[in-house]
Amino acid sequence: MAYSLDLRERVVARVEQGHSVEETAALFQVSP
Repeated sequence: MAYSLDLRERVVARVEQGHSVEETAALFQVSP
């Protein structure tokens, strides 16, 4: 399943802000 561009941008932005990949994946309910 492909994720929307909006979701991908929000996930990347959160990780770039310093949050962990694992935490971000859990928050957005996607696999890390």
